[in-house]
Amino acid sequence: MSDDAVGGDVAAEEDGAGEHPPTSRDALRLEQLRQAASAAGVDAVVLTPAATMTWLLGHDFEVHERLFLLIVPTADAPLAVVPALEEANFRGAAPAVETVHLWDDADGPAAAAAALKCLGKASRVAVEPLSLRYMEFQHLRRELPKARIESAEEIVSELRLKKSDEEAALMKRASKIAEAALEFTLRDVRPGRKEIEIASKLSSELLRRGGGGISFGPIVLSGPKSALPHGVPDEREMQEGEFLLIDFGTSFGGYHCDITRTFVVSGSPTDRMREVYEAVLQANIRGVAASRPGVTYDYVHKNCQANLQATRFKEFMTHRTGHGLGLEIHEPPSVMAGNTDVVEEGAVFTIEPGLYLDGWGGVRIEDNVRVTEQGCELLTSSPRELRILGA
Repeated sequence: MSDDAVGGDVAAEEDGAGEHPPTSRDALRLEQLRQAASAAGVDAVVLTPAATMTWLLGHDFEVHERLFLLIVPTADAPLAVVPALEEANFRGAAPAVETVHLWDDADGPAAAAAALKCLGKASRVAVEPLSLRYMEFQHLRRELPKARIESAEEIVSELRLKKSDEEAALMKRASKIAEAALEFTLRDVRPGRKEIEIASKLSSELLRRGGGGISFGPIVLSGPKSALPHGVPDEREMQEGEFLLIDFGTSFGGYHCDITRTFVVSGSPTDRMREVYEAVLQANIRGVAASRPGVTYDYVHKNCQANLQATRFKEFMTHRTGHGLGLEIHEPPSVMAGNTDVVEEGAVFTIEPGLYLDGWGGVRIEDNVRVTEQGCELLTSSPRELRILGA
């Protein structure tokens, strides 16, 4: 992933540098992290290969069994513990990290891990709770027995929350690829086709059209199974006149999209199907309209869900309105009841209301929005009206 592919907001900062030499993107973001950690009162942030390291360095390092740490003290220069086979990649991605402790398979990571002793007086060290593994934790605990290990989630999520124009453009490109793949795949939908066949074709199309992989295994669920929010496609054959729910995503330049659409397989939808679908559609529309700077995520959620609450199907609501989106398919913010965080310009998240009637079927309509100065823009553009396939 090139520097331009991840957060192209650096150029503007460099243009204002005057007579000073240009500052590398990684140096700027490492300084942002250092300042945020200092403001939070921690002595250092220790990162492993995951989305935040990608955001900082513009390179997606493989997660494997070897110890790989980026250490960002608040009172000193950053340093790293890097497997020797990753040296070239790391030095190319992180010129601002001058101190790199290398280790090879023959010697093992213990000596390099001793670099953590530079934090010997640290009382608080922050890590990412969803990416730090027990193996890394053991090294931290061994070298820093007196330090308190705590979560860095709030520190890093605040830094990554606002997406630049360049980041948003990558997500919109991912959506375009995904939506084109979906439209091509829908040509194969008809009674008798298996869920797993459609899921496989969609996966193939996402890759063939330039998607950067499959964000998650496509959820393709028909009939009563469409009432399972996270069901798994299998050999079930689609039947005429039933719902087909498809939830899928891909990435471009490392940034993800996440889209859900619900259809009817051939035949004619019943009045009940139309009523359920219309309730979810109006909830989606209201959720998008409520997404603007200055309100809370609780406000967006309640506006989205109010339409469902007012229907006779309100007991079949089972989840929050949405989640953040970016270098990860699920990241902050959480668009849910009780989240009083204020929506800020640049935030990107999903609006995905749903109704799930156990044993009968379900509907979910999911779009991706980016908050703008005046409201929000849709990064997704696939039609939302009820569509009948394979007629």
